[in-house]
Amino acid sequence: MKSACLKGWLLIVSFLISATVWSQVQKISGKITSSDDNKPLPGVSIIIKGKTVGTQTNINGEFSIDVSQGEVLVFSITGFTTREVKVGANTTIDLSLETKVSELDAVVVTGYGTQKRKEVTGAVVTVNPKTFEHSPSTNVATVLQGNAPGLRIQQRTGQPGTTPAISFRGGTEFGGGGTPLFIVDGVIVPSLYGLDINDVASIDLLKDAATTAIYGARAANGVVLVTTKKGKKGKAQVTYSFSHTTNFVRTNPSEYLSAADYIRMNRLGIQARFRGDSLDNNINAMNTDRNQLLGAWGWAVNTGWRSAEGLYTTQLLNNQNRHLLNNARWKLLVDPNPFNTSQLDSILFTDLSAKEREAMLLRQVNTKEHNINFSGANEQGSYALSLGTVKDNGMIIGSLLKRINLNFNGGLNVGQNLKITTNIGAYNVEQALPYGQFGNVDPEGGAAGGLLQRFVGVAPTVRYVNDTSGAILPGPNDVTLGNPLYWSNLTVNSTNQQRFLGGINLEYTVLPFLKILASGSGYYQYTNNNFFTKAYQQGNGGAFNTNRAASFNNTKTTQYTTNAFLQFTKSFKGHTVTALAGGEFYDFKNYVNSGFSQGAPTDLIPWLTASTPPSVQGTTIVNPAGASSNFNQWERITSAIGRVNYTYKNRYLLTGVVRVDGSSRLKKGNYYGTFPGVSVGWNLHNENFYQGTFISKYLSSVKPRISYGVNGNVSSLGFFATSQVYNNAGTYNGFGGTYAGSYINSDVRWERTNSLNFGADLGFLNERITLTADYFIRNVFDKLAGLNISSQTGFGSFTTNLGQLQNKGIELAVNAKIIESKNADGFSLEAGVNYFHVKSFAKKLPFNGLPGNRTSGFFVWDPKNPGQQMYVRGLVEGQRIGLDEVWAPKWDGIYTDLSKITADANVYNAFLPYTNKRIKQLGDAQWHQVNKNDTIDSRQFVKVGRTTPQHIGGFNISSSFKGLRLYAGFDYAFGFVILNNQIVRGLSQVQGSQNSTTDVLKTWSPTNPNGTMPRYYWANQGRNYATDASGNNPAANLWEKGDYVMLRELTLAYDLSSQILSRYLGNRLKGLSVNVTGTNLVYFSGYSGNFPEVGGFDQGKFPLPKRLTIGVRVIL
Repeated sequence: MKSACLKGWLLIVSFLISATVWSQVQKISGKITSSDDNKPLPGVSIIIKGKTVGTQTNINGEFSIDVSQGEVLVFSITGFTTREVKVGANTTIDLSLETKVSELDAVVVTGYGTQKRKEVTGAVVTVNPKTFEHSPSTNVATVLQGNAPGLRIQQRTGQPGTTPAISFRGGTEFGGGGTPLFIVDGVIVPSLYGLDINDVASIDLLKDAATTAIYGARAANGVVLVTTKKGKKGKAQVTYSFSHTTNFVRTNPSEYLSAADYIRMNRLGIQARFRGDSLDNNINAMNTDRNQLLGAWGWAVNTGWRSAEGLYTTQLLNNQNRHLLNNARWKLLVDPNPFNTSQLDSILFTDLSAKEREAMLLRQVNTKEHNINFSGANEQGSYALSLGTVKDNGMIIGSLLKRINLNFNGGLNVGQNLKITTNIGAYNVEQALPYGQFGNVDPEGGAAGGLLQRFVGVAPTVRYVNDTSGAILPGPNDVTLGNPLYWSNLTVNSTNQQRFLGGINLEYTVLPFLKILASGSGYYQYTNNNFFTKAYQQGNGGAFNTNRAASFNNTKTTQYTTNAFLQFTKSFKGHTVTALAGGEFYDFKNYVNSGFSQGAPTDLIPWLTASTPPSVQGTTIVNPAGASSNFNQWERITSAIGRVNYTYKNRYLLTGVVRVDGSSRLKKGNYYGTFPGVSVGWNLHNENFYQGTFISKYLSSVKPRISYGVNGNVSSLGFFATSQVYNNAGTYNGFGGTYAGSYINSDVRWERTNSLNFGADLGFLNERITLTADYFIRNVFDKLAGLNISSQTGFGSFTTNLGQLQNKGIELAVNAKIIESKNADGFSLEAGVNYFHVKSFAKKLPFNGLPGNRTSGFFVWDPKNPGQQMYVRGLVEGQRIGLDEVWAPKWDGIYTDLSKITADANVYNAFLPYTNKRIKQLGDAQWHQVNKNDTIDSRQFVKVGRTTPQHIGGFNISSSFKGLRLYAGFDYAFGFVILNNQIVRGLSQVQGSQNSTTDVLKTWSPTNPNGTMPRYYWANQGRNYATDASGNNPAANLWEKGDYVMLRELTLAYDLSSQILSRYLGNRLKGLSVNVTGTNLVYFSGYSGNFPEVGGFDQGKFPLPKRLTIGVRVIL
């Protein structure tokens, strides 16, 4: 009985447990499609994770499977990303699987076509799209920085929209320049200025001559190919993007002198100058020095400064101005008189700090960007239309960029054999420059310094407000030094540019293996500039300028290209041959119209129509005016083009190219040039003997490649370089005249660039790590260069083909999938790094009768063989180009006691302004002598370094997990030097009134005998910081390393999952993502300035803003 009861209870418990289990099992069904075209995917494997139970989708992409809640279904199929889904209460699972493209199967854009990465045999780089997915750049070219080896990108200014300097592989000019060819959707454009980064789908770079030869005459400096977004198969979708960027001011890190220290140090400087002139027994100079104390300087006690609108506020204290001490703005300095130290001068002054002045000029602003894209595709065709706007407020007052963009890509399949595609792009840009470009103000400036360096260095005693009325004053009569509140409002200027580009492409299939390809494209650019200057006062207390100059300048550029090709493609017995042959015609024209006048009676009408007509008073033209029109640029290029691509069983790869170009820039007989290219590659990993070997487990792909090609180049020639152009010589005896402005050489011919490239593409651990390496040698033969001729001809030089330039370099790129996600929402981690180094040599130069046909340099003593001289910082045949070298005098220390001066009594300094070149004072620099001959001149200069970075590259890291994505991009440059001229010009006091950084407090003086830097002279009279009073050849000790690593971008983005969108938005949205992006965040550098990206003289550039962007992207 007990046994029967026990069996009964066990049966009941088993039944209950089984019922519970079966209650959790449910039938899940759904449909799996491809994300590319939304078509069903048959054969998708669906298994329960951790079990062998599973099923597959049918021909319609449908499936059903019994599974318990909480279990995980794994969806996988070759060629697509595997996804895992946890089963919940929902019994329907519809998924879209994304195509999984391997590195080798990725498609790259090449000249007049595309290739798979595994078939490429030349030096071609595709820019990682993550670098421009969220970047708020207003110029697409800036995203190339640090993202491709072999490329040097320099951002020289923070002016919105400015195109950076770009050069490939060291450039084709002796100075390292050479602008690449830019092509957007098959249309040649002068730059990427104006292109909306939201429209960019891919950027490919062609670097070696074998790949660029297809573009012939215009591609010697490399090619940048930009492809804009096109419609994808599937349902039509609308994508809207918005971003708001805050631009934070990158302030000057240097600390400037207070007004008290400024006055005191300049009085010590004039004292040092006076004592030097007294040692030289120069009475006139001594008297001049004494007068400077009452001169027109910001530290002087000029009686004119006592006025309420005097230029500066420094003045000796007396009973008339003693009341100013009751005002907190006014300060008092008691300082020994420079020429009679027993006399104490009481000086009144105000102090406007450098930070306060910087705040008057720079501002925290924002950028707003909108873009909406409509796209779709089906079997009949595709379309993608985008509209975008951006408003970027520059940091310097008056700078601005406003742009409206339109981009359209469309395609239509007419029957089975004809495909028609078209692309149209347009933009309208309004740009404003700082101060409305009044007085041609330049934020960077030349040797004299630009707006930022000069204005921040204004004397802190400057008066910008009338002491009595509080009215705004202009300050100094110089836009770079004057009051921004005054000078920045004096112009009514506008710069507007419209660009239109478009093309139509036809593809007709004649036979399965034969196609006719034809295209026509055009480019039109119209730029309109209008300038008007209001009446203004020429500095505090100055006269009024009422000229009210008005001018305009209109430029129109037109360009069109037509081409037609036959394309043959055939595969047989493992062989695949693709051949392309055809011709192309290119036409370019540029027109300029301009006019100017002045004398308008009012500031209210900023047009030439209000100007006063010209008149003659005596021999003077009053209110001059004029106009001109010019057809100043014209070029035609006619081309024949051929290319063959051959592969055998995806093992052996061969590409051959030939292009014949004829250019209107050259004369008959030299019109045409032939430019061939050939490249070969070997997919070693596809060989039977390699597959299955031990090494193949680790080295999964191996492709060595070699390429050689020739490019032509005439870009450095003028458009009419072989035809005599005559200029207007004015009038003589009432008759107009002309003159030849240059001596032409009608026999110049094509510059020819030959490039030999050795490369290898390696993949490790089933392509988890990839390495691309290239070594190149590029020779520019028949280099266009100037040959000096006798001045008796009336000309200085003429152009010849007598030069040869050579570049040698190495490029490396490594990408690693450190952690690969096992499903779409899993954790992944990727990283990449690239490196570039190049050296350039002058192999041949125009004959000038000198050894090595040397030019542009000078002699110094050879440090390895003192007493022997060597030629540096120039060009010498067979030697590395030295135009970017810095050679400078160097001090070994300072004279701190008279015994050192006595020991060096015979040292002759050729740079001193004195009659006696052997004068020395305590605190003066003790100059280094390479050759100890007691003579200080340019031959004693030492090498400081080069202004061009010797090692360039970048690295990035990206990660994703469950819709959360992180990207960080860095770029770096090492091996170059910079001079912070904001510091050096202050130490040299080259402007007379300029304020100095606090570095001047480290200088030796009678009151600071422990100073570590040479004595400070007013106007650099003692030549301690440069070889003249203008600041030329600053001491080697003042140069700094420019080495930097820049955190260029840091992005955190989140894509809302389809489950969240379905649950809360009812599938009204296909996608929603938000991102926070920081750009130009921080320089890791020892440089004292705020812009280390450009070597050489840093005059105080318009710095790049630190940017914080919040963006959202919605897909409908």
